[in-house]
This record gives sequence, structure tokens and C-alpha cells, in this order.
Amino acid sequence: MPTIIALDASLSMLRPVPGRNEHTYQSLALKGIQHLLDNLTAAGKLEHLALVAYSTVCELKVDFTRDYEQIRQAIKKIEPMDKACLLTMLKTSVSLMATWGTQNLLQLVVFTDCGAGFGSTSIAAFLENYAGKQTEAEYAWLKALAHYHLNFICLGVHADLHFTRGAALHQQLLDSAALKGQLFMPKPLKTTENGTDVSHNKSELGRTALFELIERLCESSYKSTEVTLKCGHYFRLESPVLLWPPPKPYEQPATYGGEPTLRHIEQRIDVCGFLALSDIGSPATFSRHWVLAKLEREKPSRRSGSLTAAAKSPKLSLDTGNNPHFELEKLEQDIRDFFTKEPSKEAAEESGDDADVVVVKHTATPAQQEQQKDTLCVLLHGALKLENMAALVLLGEKWFGFMYAYSDIKKKSNFVLNILPPGSHVIPWLGDLELLGFPDDLAPGETASFPVRAERRSYSQSSVVWIRQASLQSDVQKVLRHAKKMPDKTQHFYKELNRIRRAALALGFVELLEALALLLEKECAQLTMNGSVSSECTLQLQHAATELRKTSNRDIKSTIVPLQKAAATSVENSPVAAAAPAAGAAAGYLYN
Repeated sequence: MPTIIALDASLSMLRPVPGRNEHTYQSLALKGIQHLLDNLTAAGKLEHLALVAYSTVCELKVDFTRDYEQIRQAIKKIEPMDKACLLTMLKTSVSLMATWGTQNLLQLVVFTDCGAGFGSTSIAAFLENYAGKQTEAEYAWLKALAHYHLNFICLGVHADLHFTRGAALHQQLLDSAALKGQLFMPKPLKTTENGTDVSHNKSELGRTALFELIERLCESSYKSTEVTLKCGHYFRLESPVLLWPPPKPYEQPATYGGEPTLRHIEQRIDVCGFLALSDIGSPATFSRHWVLAKLEREKPSRRSGSLTAAAKSPKLSLDTGNNPHFELEKLEQDIRDFFTKEPSKEAAEESGDDADVVVVKHTATPAQQEQQKDTLCVLLHGALKLENMAALVLLGEKWFGFMYAYSDIKKKSNFVLNILPPGSHVIPWLGDLELLGFPDDLAPGETASFPVRAERRSYSQSSVVWIRQASLQSDVQKVLRHAKKMPDKTQHFYKELNRIRRAALALGFVELLEALALLLEKECAQLTMNGSVSSECTLQLQHAATELRKTSNRDIKSTIVPLQKAAATSVENSPVAAAAPAAGAAAGYLYN
């Protein structure tokens, strides 16, 4: 889930915070970015982050990276510039996010004092010009921005009219442009009936209030979805996992005039079976997510901003009264203790080893003990990667997905869940997913009816692209060049001819076939006048022109083959040759 962190670098950010003379709006924004990075680090550094600073221009300080230390160092070097221009930053963000496509969940986090801007570049001027002009090309970038989720960290106090007016304009921008977003604002101070503050020593905006805004942001946009992954009926093959990014609800279309419904995946994911990745192929998917083992990570502290240990050493408790699996757990624990037992000094003396035996016991840290716990996620990941297979999982009622091991260019393997659209016929070549069975259930001599094998894979053939006129002209000229070099290039001539014919039929461009036949006839007449080619070349050109006009060759699966030369004996005994001796030149060729 890529995220752009945008920092307002206007001169208004240098103002001191009311009631907090030791802080400016910019210094608080830097602390907020640091706390956001701490929270994302505690979650496992799953985000690709970029940093931009904007005023009248928008500068990219750090490109998308998972090395958060680069961002920590870059924010210290940001200097204030001039007036703020939010629209310039939004347009720049659209161009930066273009490489991620629209299927990813894109986030934009803006730290600003809600300055409305000045003159023609202000938010108010944009809203005035935008009214009634939503379809113009000038505002096409807003369509791409509609796929993003905008989060504004609003730095200001409610007693400041400059802040409240700017925050209202920011919300009006989200509503008018139909953008998905939210404004995170500090809570106003409580007042008594006389209108005085409850506490005169506290400020509405401070480090504690800012950290609360960041935690609200992380809770709403950066929280992993926790589910239970279960495989089979053995009680150990079940463990909690995290899905990242969080799965979005699927909007079920309305039926019979009703209202559309939202479907969410269930809290338990069951493994139904295993399939080869080659059988699944590349079906259309609703979304794709990382599957991570749940670990108790360190959480950032509000006061210091550093990471403090929150996990404790896991203890094994065998409840003999309430645990129905006590015997199995005790047996597993005894086997584990046997294989991890340290060699004793008496055993070394019995073996005849006179050397001193030093037994060193390593005490693992709580984090290491947490990582050493058994988890089904790691077991499935390793097994599926080794066998090159995928696990078909059930996400809800007639809602399936599949898990597999994915390796990127850095040779780092990730455990991935692909969520399919709801339904049991979402992978056509596999049929109904609810009717899949085991190969052992087949009757003797019966073969599996899936996957359905295609006669010719469309993506394995050389594609023909005629977006420009020059591309079509180049393909036609290539056919004519091969025609002049026949009979040496006969096979190449018919290969290119059939390629153009199939592409024209696929596009419904049947007029091209007649035009190509006329070109071949014209080329045949011109070559005959020059006398520079053999009679076989002219016969092949006439044959190709005739075949292009036949309605039987309008089938895309048919193929035009060269005119074959018959044996001499068959030509002499042919009734065509005896009845028409004048056509002897043409009697030596037969049609297939």
C-alpha cells in the first residue's frame, strides 16, 4: 500500500503554536512524521513511503522506499519556502502514483496548518472555477485522485479563524470533487458555563494531541486484518495470521431492483485443498494481500517516540482439566524436549571423551521466543514454495481465494493471498470449485476433466498491432517483398499472409482482404510484364488472391496453403491436361 507523506513548507508553518511557544507548526509536523514512521516500523515496515514538500512548487525529497531512515534524515533538511498551494501538491502526487496503478490502495498523508492559499492558486478560487466544469479535460487528474485516500493531519486550534476557515475549505474540496478522505483535527478544549477554559495551562494542540491524531490515522488506515487460518482437523494446524493491506468489502450488485450489498470475508479461512499453479493460471482477482504470521511486536511509546518492548516470554501451560488435547500436547512437548536436550557430562564420560564438557544455555529474548513459535503460516509457505502449488481457501459462502508463494526480483519469497470475486465459477477452466475432488477418486481409465486445455494460447502468439497507419503499411509491404522472392520465400509469404488475414478477421476488417487480393493481382501483372520472375511466382500470387476472396476462408481457424505441384505422371494422365492442352502451364498445380 504505497503512501506519500506531504509536508506543508509554507511560511505560515513557522508560526508558534498558541500556548506552546517552544513549538512551531513545522516542528510539531516533524514530530508527527517521526511518530508515524515509528508506528509503521512497529507494524513491520510493510509500506512503501515517499516524502514531498510543497508550497507554490512541490519537490520530491525521497522516492518510494521501505528504508524509513532516509525519510527521517530528509525531514530535518526541509526549509520553508513561500505560500502554500495544495492543488500543485495533489497534481504532483497523481503523477508520482501513476506507476502503482489503480488496483493498489493508495494513501496520501498531508501535514498542514490548513492554509487556504492566495489568489488564483487558492482552494476557494479552484472551487469557484470547478463548479459546472467537472467533465473538462483540465480537471481529468481528479479522476485519478479519486482512487486515493487523502488524510489531512490538521495542525491548528479552533480559536484561530484562519485554521477553521481553511479546514472548512479542505472539507469542501473533498466533497465537491468526490474524493475519499478525512480530516484529523485536535479536539477543542472543554469550557465552563462562563466560557473559560477548564485548564489554563494546557494547549489545544501539543505533542500529546498530535500523537493521538497519528494513532487515529493508523487505526483507520494502517491496521492489518487478523483472521484465523485453519488447515484440516488437526488442532495444531490452526493459527492467527495478518492480511495486509486490509481486504476491502466486495460490493455485490443489486438484483431485481434491490440495493447493492457489501460482503466481508469471514474471520476464519479454511484450506479446502491444493492445486498446481499451472492449473490455476492467472484468473481475474478482486484483490491481493500479504499473509503474515501474527507476532507480538514492539509498540512505540508516546512520551519518547522510541520502541518499547511489549511482548512477554510465552509460557507453555498444560491445563489437564479443561484442555481436551492435553495428551497430544504432552506427547509433542516430550518429543520436542528429547530432540532439543543438551548433552550431559555423564554421557560424555561414558563415551570415553576426557575433554571437559561445558554446557552453555542460551537465553532467548522475548522477541526471539515469539519468532520461534510454531505457526501454520510458515509451514504452508515453505511447503507451497517447495511443491510449486497453491492452496485453495474458503473465505465465505461461495467465496474462494488461493494462497501461494510469490518471489520477486530480489529472490525474496512472500506468502500471498489472491481473493477471487464471489462465486464458484470464477475460474472457467477449473469449472465449479465446489465440485473439485481428489485424483484418487477417478474411476479406472477415467481422466480428469480439468483444467480445460486451450488449443492455442492467445498470449503465446505474435500479436499484430495496427494502431498507426505505418504499422499496417509495414505488414503489407513485408508480404509483397516475400512475393517477389518466390519460390525461395514461398513459405514465408504464406506465413505472413495468414497472419494478416487472421488479424483482419479478428478485428472485423474484412475490407482489408479484398484490398490485399487486388494488390497481389496488380503485383502479379506487373511482374509478368517485366518478365523478371518465374511462372510459379505468378501462379502462387493468383492462387493467394483467389483464396483471399473465398467465403470459406473467412473462418479464423482456416489456413491458406501454397499451391502444390503435382507429379509428372499424374499431370500427363489428368483429364484436365488432355481437355485443355493450352493450359499446360497451369495444369502442373493442384489445389489442396
